[in-house]
Amino acid sequence: MSYTHRLRKEIIINAQSEDEIRIAITEDRALVELFIETPETERHVGDIYLGRVAKVIPGMNAAFIDVGLEQDAFLHFSDVGDSYESSSAFLAGEEAEIRDDDEEEEEYLVEEGATAAEQKVYRPRGGRGGRATRSNDRGLSQRTAPPSRGAAQERIADAGHAQKGTSLDLRLAGQRDEKAAAGPDRGRPGGSAHTQRPVPSLLQANLNLEPDQPILVQVTREAFANKGVRVTSRISLPGRFLVLVPFEPGIGISRKVYSVRERTRLRRIVRSLKPRELGVIIRTVAENKEESALREDLEKLLQQWRDLEKKVREIKPPTLVFQDSSLTSSVMRDLFTPDITRIVIDSRKMYREVMDYVEWAAPNLTGTVELYRGTKPIFDAFDIETQIEQTLTRKIMLRSGGYLFIEHTEAMVVIDVNSGRYAARREQELNSLKTNLEAAREVARQLRLRDIGGIIVIDFIDMSDERNRKKVYDEMKKELRKDRAKSSILPLTEFGLMQITRQRIRQSIVQSLSDTCPVCGGTGLLVSKTTILKQIERWLERFRASSSERKLLMRVHPTLGEMLTSGLMSPLRNLQLKYFLRLKIELDESLTGDEFRFYSSKQKRDITSEYSSTGVEHVEEDEHDHSDEAPSETPEDSHAPFEEQEEDYEALMEENAESSYDSEESDTAYRASAPMQHRLKKRSQ
Repeated sequence: MSYTHRLRKEIIINAQSEDEIRIAITEDRALVELFIETPETERHVGDIYLGRVAKVIPGMNAAFIDVGLEQDAFLHFSDVGDSYESSSAFLAGEEAEIRDDDEEEEEYLVEEGATAAEQKVYRPRGGRGGRATRSNDRGLSQRTAPPSRGAAQERIADAGHAQKGTSLDLRLAGQRDEKAAAGPDRGRPGGSAHTQRPVPSLLQANLNLEPDQPILVQVTREAFANKGVRVTSRISLPGRFLVLVPFEPGIGISRKVYSVRERTRLRRIVRSLKPRELGVIIRTVAENKEESALREDLEKLLQQWRDLEKKVREIKPPTLVFQDSSLTSSVMRDLFTPDITRIVIDSRKMYREVMDYVEWAAPNLTGTVELYRGTKPIFDAFDIETQIEQTLTRKIMLRSGGYLFIEHTEAMVVIDVNSGRYAARREQELNSLKTNLEAAREVARQLRLRDIGGIIVIDFIDMSDERNRKKVYDEMKKELRKDRAKSSILPLTEFGLMQITRQRIRQSIVQSLSDTCPVCGGTGLLVSKTTILKQIERWLERFRASSSERKLLMRVHPTLGEMLTSGLMSPLRNLQLKYFLRLKIELDESLTGDEFRFYSSKQKRDITSEYSSTGVEHVEEDEHDHSDEAPSETPEDSHAPFEEQEEDYEALMEENAESSYDSEESDTAYRASAPMQHRLKKRSQ
């Protein structure tokens, strides 16, 4: 008798703090997703703005939209759907053309993603019973009625793993197109059999976008790094069972509703309820729901749309016209599915709100909601706090003894798999396979937990057997099917490298919970003390070559100041003797450990940049450009009189005499000062 393990999925909500809500999703007690809402963290995904076209860049196949945020939003032409004309007509106060043929809106399949605005739409080519084709920029042929549930699950899990709008994804899609032409089962990275069309240009898409033109857009990805939010013109309002699509008349059904009879029933109900000019997508959780529940959900969405429609006609861009639900509401709406085993909440107020929602949305699941009554903090009781702390580290230990090392770069995220001390078997190939399989499962979990998006490159342990590389690839595909974010994956190369692109919706959890180090700037490296000392010495050399000043104030961080003044014959005194300067140290904690600033005692200002390596080049160019001005002093004129040098030298020697007794350092100082002593002796004679 075979036993199938049922994954235990739980939602743990920590809402005790007034200014922070944390929601953790666990699978078999392992943290896989984490959401944090604080007053400082603004959420924009799902928000709808009446924006204004700031600039159109045909060379990028994109436009930038002013939506009132700090940075303009990014609108790629691939995110401008068939609804653009209807949306433009709506903003202009005109009536959009509506199809008379109901057969054309009979059915299209959608693949539910992280947000309603990210829905992938698949429309029938030839009416009912035909083959479905994606209506946006990427084509994917699938039968509308899968022959069996098992085969359907396999295809649905495999299909559509592609991140939109990345150059790597476009290159991968091109490779898939070439391989797909060779045969149905060849060249399917990530299990996809995409036949992707090229992204349309501005003229091909017939968009007619012009600067200052108003446009209604919805946010699909949060801002990150120095990039603004990403938006789409495909507007959608998500509900519990349905998604209202105002500018795309028709009825869409989740591809995870497998039963043909159930799809027919849901289409019939929704067609009788929805206005003819609006579109509706039926979500997976609507399966087997009564008509009354669907009607109530649709009425709420229609009221939201009427309010939004009224507001748009009264305001001027850029303005926020619709804000998505709070974090808790959106998580319950999108993630509370029948496979959730338990929901545990530590706040009575939040518990009542969640119970009210569950009693309406899924009365049969009210028994899964619990109020936490323990004395320990809820995240400690479920061992979540420790796992959150581990997300901030770059090194992740594996049970076998190996470990992962996760490194974020500007262009991509690189993950290195190491075997550590694991050597359970004598055969190196088997050891490598076991570690790589475990690493694949952990990498997939870390991608979800840390919400890592963009390009990911994984360096697995080398394996010589092609069958073992295929096992690791299949394991990664299987684990990524649990991920709500879309991804595209390529098989391992001969060097053991795996390439993945993953949909980026919001900032990674590491970026949300941490700030860039003010000392190293995020590199993790500091300039050595020897290097800093050489930089100071080169600065002083440039300064003495072109200035007659004798006194300087140097501001440094306390750690650098301690290094400069330590010892009987400190580096600071050596510099003073070498360049015949009076240097006064002032500690400044606002500076970094490798930063120094020089101030002129005579001019009372910062002169650091004037004698830096770049400043010298700038000065030379200045002198060249202003050759008609009076000539500067000659090197001989720039030197101070010998009497001043003698006075400064004797003062320095008096300071050094207090600490330079019979040590080797004092001998070094004596030898360094020998030329000056010879000059003094010759002058006295």
